[in-house]
Amino acid sequence: VKGQLRTLPARLRGTPLGLLAIALVLTGGTGGFLFYNMNILNHYTQKGEAARRLARYEHRYARYAGLPQPTLADITLKVDLHPSRGAVQTSGTYRFTNATGAAIPALHFRTTPGMNLPFGAVSIAGAKLIHDDREHHYRIYRFDRPLQPGEGGTISFRTAIEKRGLSALPRDPQAHEMDAQPAANGTYVANYQILPLLGMDRTGFLQGKSLRREHGLAAEMPVPKLEDTAAQARNYAGFDRVDTDITVTTDADQTLVATGARVSDTVAGGRRTARFVSPVSSFNFITIQSARYSVKTVDAGGVRLQVYHHPAHSMNVDRMLGAMRDSLDYFARNFGPYQYPYARIIERPGYGGGANSAAGTIGYSEKIGFVMDLSDPERLDFVSYITAHELAHQYWFHQVMPADMEGAEVLTEGLAQYSALMVMKQRYGEDQVRIFLKYELDRYLQGRRSEQVAENPLGRTRNQGYIHYNKASIVMYLLQDRLGEDRVNAMLRTLIGRYRLRPAPYARSSDLVDGFLALARTPAERRLVVDQLYRITLYDLKVSQAQVRRLADGRFETMVTVEAGKTHADGQGNERRAEFDEMVDVGVFTARPGDKGFSRANVVSVQRLPIRSGVQQVRITSHRKPLHAGIDPYIHFIDRHSNDNVVAISAAKR
Repeated sequence: VKGQLRTLPARLRGTPLGLLAIALVLTGGTGGFLFYNMNILNHYTQKGEAARRLARYEHRYARYAGLPQPTLADITLKVDLHPSRGAVQTSGTYRFTNATGAAIPALHFRTTPGMNLPFGAVSIAGAKLIHDDREHHYRIYRFDRPLQPGEGGTISFRTAIEKRGLSALPRDPQAHEMDAQPAANGTYVANYQILPLLGMDRTGFLQGKSLRREHGLAAEMPVPKLEDTAAQARNYAGFDRVDTDITVTTDADQTLVATGARVSDTVAGGRRTARFVSPVSSFNFITIQSARYSVKTVDAGGVRLQVYHHPAHSMNVDRMLGAMRDSLDYFARNFGPYQYPYARIIERPGYGGGANSAAGTIGYSEKIGFVMDLSDPERLDFVSYITAHELAHQYWFHQVMPADMEGAEVLTEGLAQYSALMVMKQRYGEDQVRIFLKYELDRYLQGRRSEQVAENPLGRTRNQGYIHYNKASIVMYLLQDRLGEDRVNAMLRTLIGRYRLRPAPYARSSDLVDGFLALARTPAERRLVVDQLYRITLYDLKVSQAQVRRLADGRFETMVTVEAGKTHADGQGNERRAEFDEMVDVGVFTARPGDKGFSRANVVSVQRLPIRSGVQQVRITSHRKPLHAGIDPYIHFIDRHSNDNVVAISAAKR
């Protein structure tokens, strides 16, 4: 080694030394450039820093959660986008009212927890600033005279953000990508990123049982029980219904889309200005997009359907428009009128998340819809499914908003899943729906195995996606199959009529359960509703063998040996056996259900038969010779081992 070091200078002479010098300069320059961008121009988030900040925030301000505060009524905004430099400047006016029954002495004014959004000029007539926390951007203003019930006021404010160089990805899972990301071609911002909030709630607090304990916080944030009717005064999203008037300016070569109806769109001095006004009061979830879009528009019964997309990402646009048209048709016929004269899908860059549904406006990540290759006709049409799901939120969220309590997501995500499945059933038939249900079943079973705290019944779930998305799909599809799609939809239409666009008291999951129970015609159907929504019920359905023989009249007789069981589980997974006594589909087929290419032509016979706990034999006669037999072949029950409910048929021994 010493000899090598002595000869190193001689070996580095000439070209090697030059290359080494260039490499060192490039390495040092790159490191310096990254350090300047991430640590000087931007703040580098150390591991654990975001969690510590959220914990400090909660320690200081959690006591104000639930404090009576004014309600937002009107929002007027002027938003100035500068895509080339990644800047957003906002000036706005809020009009608020005291919709409570008591005088309000002070107003709490803040930004979303964890957001770095300093306030500019703020003006509240008749109020004085008494608390200004610049670390957490939290202010308290005391009214000169307490705001009496029915009285109102206004707030004017300014905010500004600008991207500076490169910022590091957060090292802390609590440091969510919350900041707005204005981009040269593909700006997407939401109101929680650029606008202040009124009042205090628990949204955005530190998550994770052990992490909360580590920072001296209660291990779990309590969720109001389903029986707590007082919780119906607060809605699940924490949004007020507001009227909005939004004017946005951007570069002249870009197209603007914001929440509301477009009432003007002009270009002057190299800048484009568009104004959007809400046609009806809508929940305060505002999105603004700006990019060099192509737009495709069709009319669907007086509703203007539009897809805004990157010109190179056009392959699924017609599919989206078709799914929007079919969805609106199904929802309007079964649930009631759609509330806007437009429905839009807007492509946004991948950093904008998956998909979400503002008022009449669906934000859709390029990576989950616009670049998905569905040229194979056998591939699941997730684009249409997601489109139908997000459009369903115009009913199950924007029309019917649940209370902030257990079971809230059943009335938002669960019913959006159901609505999308009904659209897919109409478009593709039950054979394709089975593939969706198998996917949902597997995701639910995987989710419950990973549960860290306690699994809740569907009717009481909260913040458990594997339940209110995946399990809800299976449960809702089973209930409509047993109680009748038309009857279930009529019940849902009544539920919408009761809560449509109304303030508190907000809907509860028990309203939905009671609706299903009212449809039950027998004690067995009533038990099925309770098992699916108020219990954790698991099934074990299996075909152990199936044999076929030809009868003298030319028909075929298949003897299917099936096994059935049912258990109820508690939140920790402890189980107790329950009696299985249900009507279950048993069928014979010429191909295995779920396999590629399976279609209605492969169905020989499906019969709904009484099945009880234990082993039993079922006899099915058919005119065609079947090759496979199965119990619950279309996956309507939450079967823990669904792969064993279909088997190949063997020839009967003579």
